[in-house]
Amino acid sequence: MRVLFVPLLCAVACSDYELTPGEDVKGAGDPDIAADPMSFDEIVCGAETRLITVSNEGGEPLTLDSAEIGGAGWSLAEPFEAQTLSPGGQLTLTLNAGPGEASLILRSDDPDEPTLTIPLAAVADAAPALTVLAPTEGEIVAVSGDYTLAAEVIDDKDSPETLAVSWRSDVDGPLGEANASATGVSALTWTYPRGEGPHSLTAAVTDSCGNTAEVTLNVCQQAGYTASELDLSTWHFEGVASWVGEASTGYLELTPVATSVVGTAFQTSEEVNGGAVEIRFSFYIGDGTGADGLSLTALDTSRMTTFLGGAGCGIGYGGGSDCTVGPALPGWSIELDTFYNGGYDPTADDHIAFTFDGLVGSPAYWASLPELEDTGWHTLEVYVSEPHVTVILDGSTVMDADLSGLFNFPAYVGFTAGTGGDTNHHWIDALEVTRYVCGE
Repeated sequence: MRVLFVPLLCAVACSDYELTPGEDVKGAGDPDIAADPMSFDEIVCGAETRLITVSNEGGEPLTLDSAEIGGAGWSLAEPFEAQTLSPGGQLTLTLNAGPGEASLILRSDDPDEPTLTIPLAAVADAAPALTVLAPTEGEIVAVSGDYTLAAEVIDDKDSPETLAVSWRSDVDGPLGEANASATGVSALTWTYPRGEGPHSLTAAVTDSCGNTAEVTLNVCQQAGYTASELDLSTWHFEGVASWVGEASTGYLELTPVATSVVGTAFQTSEEVNGGAVEIRFSFYIGDGTGADGLSLTALDTSRMTTFLGGAGCGIGYGGGSDCTVGPALPGWSIELDTFYNGGYDPTADDHIAFTFDGLVGSPAYWASLPELEDTGWHTLEVYVSEPHVTVILDGSTVMDADLSGLFNFPAYVGFTAGTGGDTNHHWIDALEVTRYVCGE
């Protein structure tokens, strides 16, 4: 009987517990300690807490004798007293989480794991990393149009979408804020108009821990205006000149298709320095029999007596010549001449001429131009940085020269045009004037 009893007992035990060679077996009635989570690796703002759940997954009561923390930065929120957990029972421990590395040590009567060690690690939250993408340091902002302020933000704790970048100008004050995208890029529209001259711009972002990053850079807002933003009452018209259409969408008509007329239009909302200015505009000459041309004129407000210069070859600005009775307008003018006045003009071609004080018979510079009449709208860009003048027609440079003459004067920017025995429409549109308060 004894010989048969032992093999039978082994067979039953092996069947009940499914033993494999070398495997340790916890008895079905043993307590079994578990914890969730089994470690902490945290970023903390300061005084934060973390919870850990201790449970008994065994079939018998578990006695948790002690819970203590060893290391730096972490502590138990309340003193621990020994407790017994029924099978399936749980308890929650509250930990004070602070920067440092430590361990939570749990001691119990679990026969297989009487000491359970849970690693604890935390670092203090850092301020976000903020990079300004636009503008760049020292950038000169164009006269008109909205400008996009852009920044990139990265934080060790918060997702980008939860962060907002705010902007402030020492001139215009708070400019607003914009949340970052999923990629961390925040974009805010700096609306026009803006205060002219130097600005100190500050971008700032604050994370959920209250840590703030700031970037300050200097830009300069160039001064000037565009025709579409101006009140029509700030234009001074003489002769047959007028504004056609709505204030924000119309254009200047200097002359209709009529003989022997002259028209001038000057913008009087602000003065520019005749020696430091940038002017862009579109013009149209055509629909008539071919005369006479138009001028862009910087009218010297310290010496002016009228807004209307001579007719004929003076095309509304000139004088001092037998082909016009004047008066000549003081300042400087760039004429686009489409009619040949024999014996007075330097060429029979359509041409550009730069004159001081309306002296049409003594241009400081001239150059032939391609045909301008009835060929549609053209764009002229004028850059004056005393004594240098650059003029670009439809993307091609037609003047690039240093000139000897008076540039440094306060000026109204305007346009003149005239006809004689022949006719043309003379129209101006899309004017933009830049005063170099920030340099070129």
